[in-house]
Formats: sequence, C-alpha cells, structure tokens
Amino acid sequence: MIRRILGISLVTVVLLGASPMGVLAYNSYSKLRTMPHFLQDSLEHGEVDELTLNFLRQRINNATKRATLLDTVDMKRVTSLPLISIPQYVKGALAGLHVQENTGEPGAVSNLVWRGLTAPLFSNKDLNTVQPAVYVNGIPISQDHAFTYDIQKYAYNRLGPATDLLAGIDVNNIESIEIIKDPVSLAKLGPLAANGAIWVRTKLAKSGERQISVNSYYGLVQKSKVSPMNADYENKFRAPFYEKFGNNDNQLTYPGFLADSTNSNYYGASDWADLYYKNAPIYNVDLSITGGSDRANFRFFGAHAKSASNSDDAKFQRYNASFNINMAPFSWFTVSTIFNATRIDRQRNRSLRDRFAETGYLPDLSTPIAPSKNVYGAYLNQFKDALDDNFTNIIQAALTFDFKIYKTLNFSTRLNVDYNEGFRDAFYPSTLMETNNFVSNYYGYNQRLIFANNLTYNFDIDKKHVFNFDLGTTYQDDVNRFSYAKAYDGPNDFIKINVVDGDSSKDIYLMPQGGINVYRWNNKEQLRLFSTFAKVDYDYDNIFSLNAVLRYDGSSTVQMDNRWIFTPAFSGKWNLKNHLFADQEQVSNLTIRGGWARIAKLLTSSRYNTGPQYQTDLGWSGEVGMPSYNGFAAISRPYSNGWIGYNISWPYVDQTDVTVESSFFNNRLFANVSVYNKSANNQIIATPIPAEYGYTGQYLNGLGINNKGLEVTIGGQIIPTSKAFNWNSSINFAFNKNSLTSLPNGLQNLAVNDRLLSVGHAIDQYWIYENQGVYTSADQIPVDPKTNRVLNHEGVAFQVGDPIWKDQNGDFVIDAEDRVRKGNSMPKLTGSWMNQVSYKGFDLSAQFYFSVGQQVLNQRAASKFNFINNENINSLNSIREIFQWQQDVDIEKYPVYNPWSSVDPYRVEQDLFLEKASFVKLRALTLGYELSRIAGLKQRMKTLRRAYVYVSGTNLATITNFSGTDPELIDFNGTYSGYGLALAPTFTLGVKIDL
Repeated sequence: MIRRILGISLVTVVLLGASPMGVLAYNSYSKLRTMPHFLQDSLEHGEVDELTLNFLRQRINNATKRATLLDTVDMKRVTSLPLISIPQYVKGALAGLHVQENTGEPGAVSNLVWRGLTAPLFSNKDLNTVQPAVYVNGIPISQDHAFTYDIQKYAYNRLGPATDLLAGIDVNNIESIEIIKDPVSLAKLGPLAANGAIWVRTKLAKSGERQISVNSYYGLVQKSKVSPMNADYENKFRAPFYEKFGNNDNQLTYPGFLADSTNSNYYGASDWADLYYKNAPIYNVDLSITGGSDRANFRFFGAHAKSASNSDDAKFQRYNASFNINMAPFSWFTVSTIFNATRIDRQRNRSLRDRFAETGYLPDLSTPIAPSKNVYGAYLNQFKDALDDNFTNIIQAALTFDFKIYKTLNFSTRLNVDYNEGFRDAFYPSTLMETNNFVSNYYGYNQRLIFANNLTYNFDIDKKHVFNFDLGTTYQDDVNRFSYAKAYDGPNDFIKINVVDGDSSKDIYLMPQGGINVYRWNNKEQLRLFSTFAKVDYDYDNIFSLNAVLRYDGSSTVQMDNRWIFTPAFSGKWNLKNHLFADQEQVSNLTIRGGWARIAKLLTSSRYNTGPQYQTDLGWSGEVGMPSYNGFAAISRPYSNGWIGYNISWPYVDQTDVTVESSFFNNRLFANVSVYNKSANNQIIATPIPAEYGYTGQYLNGLGINNKGLEVTIGGQIIPTSKAFNWNSSINFAFNKNSLTSLPNGLQNLAVNDRLLSVGHAIDQYWIYENQGVYTSADQIPVDPKTNRVLNHEGVAFQVGDPIWKDQNGDFVIDAEDRVRKGNSMPKLTGSWMNQVSYKGFDLSAQFYFSVGQQVLNQRAASKFNFINNENINSLNSIREIFQWQQDVDIEKYPVYNPWSSVDPYRVEQDLFLEKASFVKLRALTLGYELSRIAGLKQRMKTLRRAYVYVSGTNLATITNFSGTDPELIDFNGTYSGYGLALAPTFTLGVKIDL
C-alpha cells in the first residue's frame, strides 16, 4: 500500500508537469530517471494500470534523452566557488544569457539579458523591462519596482537597500538551474516570461535513510594593486594645458590644493590605498538534513554566508533557512510545502557620489580629499558617528495539493507566495556634510501572491498515439510599496531615525531654532493578472510530437478596452534517431524541434490603465519630488513624465526558435545549435510633441525591436570516464544582432538623452561625434563661403586648440545632425569554455569566460581631461573620489585640447573616448580531492557518503585591450565611470561532507 501511495503521488506529479506556475519544477530528469524501476514493480503488483505505465514510459524516455542536452548549469562546479547570487551562478554557463556585473560590491544589482535587448536602456529605471524572469521552485521572484526613480534627481542607485533580490538563494541549496528556451514552455509561463525564464529548483525532500550534508569554505578577496599618485602627478598632468592655452586669469584661479607644493597632505606620500584596498575574509557554512518515510518526508537547510569586496570595506552577510515537507495521507491525495526565508545585511560603499546623490545636497567640492593616509583615515573616522544600515528580508512559500480523480485525470492546485522587504537607515553627521547633517529612512516591500489550478487528462489510442490535455488558470496579485523620508540640518548629530510607515501622524517633525522639516514620500503599485490556458500535446511513437498552447491574459495595468489579450504558441519535434537512425549505435540522439509563440509583455505601471493623465512638477527647480507648494492645488508647466491618452494596449513578444540537439557515441559527444528570431512589438515609448502643449512627450504604443541570433553548445568526454584519467570539455557561444523595427506614428528617428533610435539600426549604438584631430592653426578652421561664418558648434565658433569634429552634412555647423551611430554597448558574441579533468580522486575544473564585439565610452578618462569644466561647476561631476588618486587613465592616448573652450572639447559623446572592450577572462579554477577514496576511511566512518576538499580561485586573469581597470565594470548604457568596485581575485578553501 505504501508503495502504491508513493507511486500515485509521483504519477500525479509527472502528469501535472505542465502547470503554468510551478509544477514544471517537478518534471525534471532527476525525478523521472528513478521512476521506471518503481513503475515496473508497481505494474507487477497491479497498482498502476498498463495504459498509464506506457504513457509514463514515453514521457520518461523523452526526458532521459534530453537530460544531457538541457541548457543547465554545472552545479558541481558552481558549488565550489564563492558566489552569492543567481546572476553569478549562471554567468557564462548558459548560451545566450548575458550577465552585466558592473561592480564587485557584494549584493549589488546585476543586469540579466537573454537573447538581446527587447527595449532600449536610457536609465536604470529601464532595467526591469529587459530582464528574464527567475523562478525558484516554480515561484517567480519579484523585483524592486522602478517607481522610486520618479522622486530621485540622480538615478545611480535605487532608493532603499538596493540589494539584488536574486542573492537570496544559497548555491548549496540548489539542485539545478536551467534556461527555458522553448517558445511553448515560455508561453505556458505567460507574460512574466516574455523576456525569457531561468528555472531554479532547490534540493527537495525525499524518503529513505536520514542524510546529513555539511558544506563550508573560508577564503580571502585579494586587494588590488594600484599605482597611487599625489598632487605632483596631477600638477604635471595639467602643466601642458596651462602652458599651451592658459592665460593670467587661468593661472590666478589655479586650484589651491595644487598650487601649494609645500602642502605635505597633497604633495607627500600617496598612501590612501592602504585604507581603501584590503584583503577581505569571506566564508560560508551550511547544513542540511533529509529523511522520512514514503508517506511523509522532509528536508531542512540552514546557511550563513559572508562576502566582501576588497575596496571601501563593502560587505555582505546572508542567513538562510529552508523547509520542505511532502505528505501522502491518502492514495488519491498528496500535499507538498516549500518555505524559504532569507535575511541579508549589506554594508555599502562610501563613495561621495552615491552619498550626495541621495542627499541632493552638494557642499563645496573645490578641494578634494587628500591622498594622505592620515587625512583619509581622519575622514573615515567620521563614519563612526554615521549610520548606513541596509537590511532585506525575503520569503518564498508554496503549498501544493495534488488529486488523482480517475486514472489519468488529475487536478492540482497551488498557492505561491513571494515577499521581500527592504530597510535603509542612513545618517550623515554634520562633520561629513559641511555642518549640515542628513537623515533618511526607507521601508519598502514587494508582495506577490499566485493561485494556480491545473487539470490534466492523458490517454493513448494504440500505444503509439499519446495525447496530453492541460487546462489551467492562474491569478496573480502583486503589491509594491515604499515609504521614504529625509531631513536636513537637525539640532544635533544624535537624532538618526524617523518613522516612515506611511502614517503622517507618526512622522517626527523637529522644529527647534532653525529646526528641520521631514520630507516624506509614499507610493504604491498594485497589479492583478488573471490567465487561463489550454495545452494539447500529441506524440506519435516517440518520433513526432506536436504541442499547442492557447492563452488568454488580462491585466489591471492595461486600459479597459484593451485589457485582454489572446496569445497562441505552437511547436513540433522530430526524433530522427528513433525514426531514421534507430540502428546506428554511433548516433545516441538526434532531434530537431521548432516553435513559435506570442507572449504578452507585462506592463508594471498602473499609469497606463487610467486613461488621459500626466504628472506635474510643483517643486523646487531641478529637485524631483521636492514639494514647495505644501500640497495646495496649482497649475504648472511643463508636465513631467509626459501625457498618457487612450488606446494604450498590450505589448507582446513573438519568438521563433529552431533547435537541433544531438549526441553521439553513447552520449560521449554532444552538440546543440539554436537559431532564433525574437520581435518585441507594440511597446510603449515617449514621443515628442509640440512644446507649446507643455508636455515633455506623449506615451504611445508602436516601439518594435527585433533580435536575431545563433546559439551553439558543443562538448563531450575527450577522454572517457572509464579511464583512470578523464577529461570533459564544453564550449558555448552565442551571436546576437538587434535592430529597431518601428517607432510610434511612423517615426524613423527618435532622440532620447544621448541616444538616437533609428529604424533599421541597433538600439544599443552610441550617438557621438567623429573626432579627426585638433585645430593647430586658424587656417585649418573651415569658413562657410556663403556667409563667411567660421565653423561653429551650436553658435560657438571653433578656435585653435579645439577638436576637429567631422561636419557630416557640410553645413558648417556642428550639431546633433553631425553625430553618428557608432559602436555597440552590448556584445555581439558571448560564451564560455569549461574543462574538467580528473585522475583517481583528484579533479580540476576551469572556466574561461569571453565577451566580444562591445565598445565602451570611457567617461572616467573624459572626466579627468575635462577638469576645468568639472571644477568650475559645483555638481556631481566635480567630485574627486579618493580612488581617483591613482593612475587609472592612459593619458598618453588623448590629445591636448583647450580645456577652457566653450565647445566643451572633452565631452564624452565623441569617438575619442570610444574603446573596444572585448575580453577573455579566467573566471574560475578549482582543484579538489575526494577524501572518501582514502583506504579504510569509509570502514571507520560507516555513515560517510562523501568527503570532498577543494581550493578555488575566481577572477584570476583578464586579457583585454581596454584601458580601464576591468572591461566588465561597465554601466548598463555602456559607459565606464570608474565607480565599479573591483571584481578581485578570490581564493577559498572548502570542504563538503555527506553523511
């Protein structure tokens, strides 16, 4: 009976494998591969009918043949590395998935892009629109909403802890990570998966003897080797500019910190790096216990990890707890629960830019921090009275009920919960803020509730024709909310906390002499999504299969007359191995599959569903969201965020995929090749309208972007495992090309910020001037023969010492019409080469990660050469961070222009600062030994299943022509600012024990 109960439970799980929101997690090869022996035994005992058994056998065979070819991460390699987030786990491991990790600060947000950009990236606010969904045990993980950027003047970091919510899962609790590429599988997941889906399955409970696992490592992040400089170096750098173009007034305004060569703080030892760069310890320890009977079993997992950067004392700590319980109280009913809880404590960097971007207050920036260790140390001591706490709590939970109604008719219902909340308390005393202290407090949460139901019916006609019918409904309710308060110039440096729970009656308004006001913001977004789908699968003798999904989605964020959208999907597969090469032993598997799907792309802002409306700025000039009218009704132009009218409808993505999967010589060699075409259509973008209307633009549907690409994965056993020495190797690479296919109202060009979108061109191209040298004499400067006007830049005449920017249209005016599209911020080719060598109990694995074809605008170099403009205007560009007292710019490669020129000769938007940023990196290297192979060890420790010890290194070497510190430390828009903390070499010693 127990055997029968367990059998029906597993049968139910397999038959419900097509559930749109989670049951797919159970339909993995690791589950299926253990079932044939059980099913055969159950058949002999009459506990499973032959019809069901035949169907399941075919499902199992299909899964088995796909198992070695799935787009999955090699978890054995990843679990031996000191990685803390899902983007780090998948980096380089999955063809077509590009990870932008632009800082080594642990816990900072990374950007994931699958099969190219589906939308242009103008600011950090746009990142969520291009990211694939990440599912953990079938639960789609919510991300921080972008609405806090609406009240931020500077969008370097999102308000709050700004912690990557994908850093909440410990790698040793993960069973598998897969990228879902099949269009029909994506269509089943619905609008959340319009940009792709990463499927993460944690290790789950199972019956059997009690099993205990302990994993731990300790390591060091190695400090960077830099070339510090002092004021003498800076003085010599500026000397040619003053000698060539400086006048008496310029000499009189020479910066004071450079003018006095007797000042030992600036002209003495430059030893600040001793305090900024340090070796940082990291560690991890986790424990899991699994056990139970066939009718009830459990798994518990607990972990603590600490990560760190080698720069600016940035740290990250995480605490994990996970529970999983499975029960089968009746033969027709099973229940499963999953609960994951995470606590993250993040100590962020202390850069001046990030601090002043949040405070919105700029002190006098004319005198930078001196490169002296004593001066910098005294500055760091002021942080003892500061407060910068960043906490994140994360919970994922799932409750699943499976019912066997009759033979192969099954029903499943599932409740998914994803909840995370972030806290940030910041306080900077008056000693850090030019006698003005600052306090800010943030609380925000993202709450996702999903209720999914799935009914399946399966049958075969004559053991060759197998049908599977699925009907499903899903209801999703998302709530995003934040409360934020900040204040300036308190009566002392002791009041550091304000209440920000949204109740204005509880806010602290301090009004002593000259007192302070607390400025407070609240916002809430709610999304409701209801979906229903029908899916039909047909399989003929495990040779041909056809699949179709018909889906209907309705979202509360879309206007009522366009609220619902119908999206179909179709796919087919031809198993050539079974059909044409059944007798060819050298061919282990050869399958061609292709599919097409239309997937609705979710709108996450409720602004689009309310019809005509706009947002008005009633605040201080240049201060976003800072009120000055105390809530009184008023009329003001221009209206920020543009105009939203009627007829806003669903965006959608059409995706076509053709894949060939093959393996040869008893699966010793394998190769996957995928060709895809992905078009994101009917997207919303702000378009220009006449200025007299007062709006900054009008939001319209009509943005279309196409991505075409090729993905290849090749690998195998170079030396088979039957030998004492064996070698496995694989390489994956992906090509991608994007282009803009349409703009609203038939527009062909649209300028947004410093980018120009043009139909037929890539959306990630830079829009820059072409530099052709420097004007060394007045005779070189062109003159318009019709008007006798000298070549000018938007009314400013060029002079000797100015750059030669190509006049593309020959009108003797250098303006936007002369800027050209050039270079790409996204790589054209990405991939990874992985190798694993083993000999007896030893194994060595290595990963080489490469990215080719992208260019970068070196904003760090532009800022260094643009010192005159930066120092004459007190802005964030005027900040000179302590880490800028190092030789990180190749000053020999740039010409000497007149830095006082009004044409702004060192502006970043010119190809003078455009560099190639291709690279190859030895990302990971691990050497391990299986201690359980030691003679007599298992005899002395009866319960020992495994004892593995290893050493690993990450970010070990980089080959590149890029002149900056690291070609990976590039912002989302392709600029290199120098602010990314180093992806430093990290070394660990670890042990894994299974009992």
